[in-house]
Amino acid sequence: MRSCLILLVFVAGAAALCDLSTREPFPIVAKRIGSKTAILKGSSMLRFSLNETVTFYCPQDFKIGRDYYPFIDLNGPTVELTCAEDGIYSNGQQITEWTSDGYIQCSTADSKSLFESSKSLSGCDADAMTLIVGYKLKGLSDVKQLAMCYDLSALRLRFVKFLAYQQKNLLLDMSQTDPVLNELKMDKYIDSLSIYFHYTSDEEFRQLKTNQIQLGELYDSQLFDYSSLLQDQQQLKDFDNYKFLLNIVWLRSLRLGNWKHWLEALRVANDDNAEKFELRIGVSGVATLPLAHRCNVSRPMQLRDENGNALSVPAYIWAHVRSLQPSGNAADEFLLVAHNNPYVNVLELSAFCDDICAEIPWLKNSLFGELHLLPMYGVVHCCRMDQILKLPDSPFGKQQEEPLLSATASTTTPTTDVSDSTTPSFEYSADQY
Repeated sequence: MRSCLILLVFVAGAAALCDLSTREPFPIVAKRIGSKTAILKGSSMLRFSLNETVTFYCPQDFKIGRDYYPFIDLNGPTVELTCAEDGIYSNGQQITEWTSDGYIQCSTADSKSLFESSKSLSGCDADAMTLIVGYKLKGLSDVKQLAMCYDLSALRLRFVKFLAYQQKNLLLDMSQTDPVLNELKMDKYIDSLSIYFHYTSDEEFRQLKTNQIQLGELYDSQLFDYSSLLQDQQQLKDFDNYKFLLNIVWLRSLRLGNWKHWLEALRVANDDNAEKFELRIGVSGVATLPLAHRCNVSRPMQLRDENGNALSVPAYIWAHVRSLQPSGNAADEFLLVAHNNPYVNVLELSAFCDDICAEIPWLKNSLFGELHLLPMYGVVHCCRMDQILKLPDSPFGKQQEEPLLSATASTTTPTTDVSDSTTPSFEYSADQY
């Protein structure tokens, strides 16, 4: 029988005998209620009654303790704690003599892992991998928080897929989660990419962007940032351990301006209308800049280091927005395209697509709606799905009617089965986004 995960509220009552708080790094808490399983994440005070058992999940091990008392180490990624009159028990053994004012936390911070799916996201080419950030819960459904189409040979992120502004305590039945992510499989565990491949660090980028003599005198290093494709503050925190995969070169005015404004409009629409949005966010093309002495000639903006490694500046950053509660208007599905090139000319901007931002109610009256065509905040267009042919190497020109998932993913070398402990072999490529 398929488990349904629901929000669990622990209510204090006369029958409560034990209480235990969760502390950072927070474990994931699960409690079976008949055929259903409730999942609770984040900071909480748990109260459970005599003989009640609660299950906790961590990446590796646990610490359980009480202020001013030594903590106790509990080994393994899963522990079941049972409340008794004389203390708290695990697997029939008493681990504390106290029943209140205690806490439990993980020994390490990140409870998420990286997996490859045997099913591919639609539009993710055969030479790329469909990767999933999520975690496995013993005896329960896998929890998938983010999928990405990633070209490992080029060290290039193509796009990510997720459900916007999910609740902290997720309802993981079919009506409450991303239907595409539900169909993906967490088949093969991916480990240690940052050991086998070179990814540009923040400090390396600061040095790299200032040493680009080959780009000519029109190049201005102060125009660019290096940051995650996911700019929502909670996602920046949640996926910080995977930023080496998610980082791209941003036009700073866009990142801090209209991209930030549209994310705020999306959050407000989600909060005010309880509307859920399925999102794909990605990058396309390589930005170019003109040469000072020949303005009709341009060159690609690839930031190169002394070893010849290249970090390209995307020409476009886009978001495919699809409402899970369609109402028959322009807001049901559209493509938001941000111009990430400070050297693009006005004619190119105005001819990109027929802008429909004013036809989308939750954007029309927002700050984004007022500013989205102002270059100083980064120009962003809202395009109909049949007007996106000018977006290079995007996943949308590849049979719009195909399903959101492909049947199989390509066989890829740098993955291991979850049970496989052997070290994978890798091939290094110099060019990356």
